[in-house]
Amino acid sequence: MSEYILETRNLSYKYQDGTKALNNINVKIEKGKKVSFVGVNGSGKSTVFLNFNGILKPTKGSVIYKGNEVKYNQKSLLELRKNIGIVFQDPENQLFSASVYQEVSFGAMNLKLSETEVRRRVDAALMDVGMYEYKDKAVHFLSYGQKKRVAIADILVMNPEIIVFDEPTSSLDPKHSKQIVKIFDDLNQKGITVILSTHDVELAYAWSDYIIVLKDGEIAREGTPQEIFSDDKLIHECYLEKPFILEVFEKLRSSGKIDSSSAVPRNKQELFEIINSKGEINNC
Repeated sequence: MSEYILETRNLSYKYQDGTKALNNINVKIEKGKKVSFVGVNGSGKSTVFLNFNGILKPTKGSVIYKGNEVKYNQKSLLELRKNIGIVFQDPENQLFSASVYQEVSFGAMNLKLSETEVRRRVDAALMDVGMYEYKDKAVHFLSYGQKKRVAIADILVMNPEIIVFDEPTSSLDPKHSKQIVKIFDDLNQKGITVILSTHDVELAYAWSDYIIVLKDGEIAREGTPQEIFSDDKLIHECYLEKPFILEVFEKLRSSGKIDSSSAVPRNKQELFEIINSKGEINNC
């Protein structure tokens, strides 16, 4: 039986200017999964995330964490945000201390931990994101990609059960995007539930266990990467693109150049293995 660590029930949210951002969102996030939210700008992804950890309070409906409805008093919200951390799209909006060590230690110090435990957590968080050697460096001297990793360490130091990333690879080159994705995988292997929003359909397809598609503040569809990106009607209506790997595979299969029983590839390596597999190619 699946264990849902985070849920929303009939979640709706309207901003003060009257903008209806979310309408009856019902999602169930399984513990330990890698989940992507996809959709165009304005579809509601960031608003959902801000409701996840209580930064925003639903206009209607509720957020459920580990089976309990989120309460909006100070004590409950502090506990919630310790367990559900958000890494924002722009690290400049999250970082405010002079040095890397000061920045990452801030959250742990607010937990009233001993100095020894604070140091242990900060060192561990910085090592997890590959920034330990920069711990004494001034934050404003870091590159954009390094600031992204420090922002992740900010959250890791709290020992969260869920980390939510809003457009984590935006403005990053391919090298630094791969580094960030590896951090996601390492965190997930430690049992942390990783949730992200992304416009990168290649990332969502190759990386995710489960995908939720938002359109105009509502859930258009949810399912496995294959289910989502094999749905041509959904892709058209939600202004998405089919991942290149899947598109190539479907073209080869429809033309009879690979066996129709071949497993659908999720990444380049799997696609190459299908193409190079003895007996799979028919006059390719």
